[in-house]
Amino acid sequence: MHNLENKVCQSCKKDFVIEPDDFIFYEKNKLPVPVWCPECRQRDRILIRNFKTLYKRNSDKSGKSIISMYSAKAPFPVWSHEEWWSDDWDAKTYGRDVDFSKPIFSQIKSLWDAVPRYAVINTRSENCIYSNGVLNAKNCYFVFGCVDAEECAYGHIVWNSKDCVDGLYVFKSEFCYECVDVLGSYNVLYSQECEDCNNCIGLFDCKGCSNCIGCVGLRQKSNYIFNKPVEKIEIDEFLKEHPLHDLKKISMILEKQEELRKKIPQRFFFGSHNTNVSGNHIYNAKNVHYAFDVKSGEDSKYIFTCRQAIDSYDISFTADIELGYQNAHCVGRNIMGSHVCVNCTDTYYSDNCTNCHNIFGCEGLKSAEYCILNRQCTKEEYEKMLPKLIDHMRQTGEWGWYYPKQMLPFAYNESIVNEYFPMTKEEALISGYRWEDDIPRTKGQTTIKYEELPKNPELFSNDLVNHVLECGKCKSNYRLTTQEIMFYKRFKVAIPGECFNCRHERRMKSRNVRVLFPGNCAKCNAEFKTSYNSNQQKQYKIYCEQCYQQEMV
Repeated sequence: MHNLENKVCQSCKKDFVIEPDDFIFYEKNKLPVPVWCPECRQRDRILIRNFKTLYKRNSDKSGKSIISMYSAKAPFPVWSHEEWWSDDWDAKTYGRDVDFSKPIFSQIKSLWDAVPRYAVINTRSENCIYSNGVLNAKNCYFVFGCVDAEECAYGHIVWNSKDCVDGLYVFKSEFCYECVDVLGSYNVLYSQECEDCNNCIGLFDCKGCSNCIGCVGLRQKSNYIFNKPVEKIEIDEFLKEHPLHDLKKISMILEKQEELRKKIPQRFFFGSHNTNVSGNHIYNAKNVHYAFDVKSGEDSKYIFTCRQAIDSYDISFTADIELGYQNAHCVGRNIMGSHVCVNCTDTYYSDNCTNCHNIFGCEGLKSAEYCILNRQCTKEEYEKMLPKLIDHMRQTGEWGWYYPKQMLPFAYNESIVNEYFPMTKEEALISGYRWEDDIPRTKGQTTIKYEELPKNPELFSNDLVNHVLECGKCKSNYRLTTQEIMFYKRFKVAIPGECFNCRHERRMKSRNVRVLFPGNCAKCNAEFKTSYNSNQQKQYKIYCEQCYQQEMV
């Protein structure tokens, strides 16, 4: 029986803990005990993901202009989505033999640089050319990390939703705008941490509410303004006096909501329908720990953005995974050390593979089985080689770790990692990461000032797509689409005065970080682990679950 063991991270030098259940997981799966803390493991794992830095470049196959997450400087061929998924080529032709005199990671990197990659991750989706990290989606624009969504725009991690614009972590919702961490909601605007709400504006931590404005902590309430009950006619009168297209009125609503937040107790944790969990934004889970943004799970740990995780550790940006370890954006069972392996099983250290089974160190395979470094093997050959490969990786110190950062295709500021673990250029370079100075941005092409746009949404027309606007914050240019203009007109909201990147950055900063801090209940002083840091715990009344249930529910 193992005891809790304290360790010092070999990367950031901070203390972290290996718990008894962790040892059981590592021993059961014959994995080494981590020498990096959960934050550093997550940071280096999501360095492989570029969601929203898009380039215009030419396809290395046809020469046609394409939108790509890879710049023209990428060391490997980049093809359009249609070219990559066509049947006129086979990634197995790039197969090669294993050289046991060399580390496996260096051989995988050599394969990576040879096999063509698709320009954007756009799996089983339709008309989502300007989105990335998309699975089973339709007519989505500038949505990054989009699963089973339709007619959505300008978002990050928008799953099972429809007609949502400017959303961050939106799940099973429809007609939501400027929402962060909203689940199962309909026609909810400018809200955060809400579940099962409808026809609401400017809420925080509300559940089952309808026709409410500027409220905090309500449960199953209707017709409230700033946490006070009102008649339905007063809601209508308030909206006439405070039209949604007037950004000053929206700011006022959100400022009053923030004042309420400082007075009303808040839970140390957001989630529901759980048993024995720790982290934040966890739902329908059992025995899931140190996890963030998990919609369903069981017996898993260190899970970061996952729709369902079962018996898995160290998973990031994944739909559904079982028996997974050190993966990003994978869907399937028994997958290890891999990236964008969809509907795969028994997969090791592979990348961009679909409908594959029993593969090791592969790149770009489709509907393949028993392959090593893209070379086709017989079942007998594969089963004989697999333990040899694992033993070799143990000897070289590679087994059980994710790809080294030097292998990964993106600079720190191109990747999603810079949004969850921000660094300056100097900090990134000192830490051994690359930095890209030529991130696509357009300036100086403005055709109309924001102040000159129509203020009344009834006057919004498709002619606005012909104009180029200037972001009020970063001064970059941006344009409007017909899809969003019609949305703004329907919900009578103002045209945004900032570009998508700045709007997204603002929403990201509104969320708690993915770290657990020690805390004490503001009422009973009970100890807990929370994503609220020490300053936030002074700013807000953070309650343990028991005290919150007694006072607020």
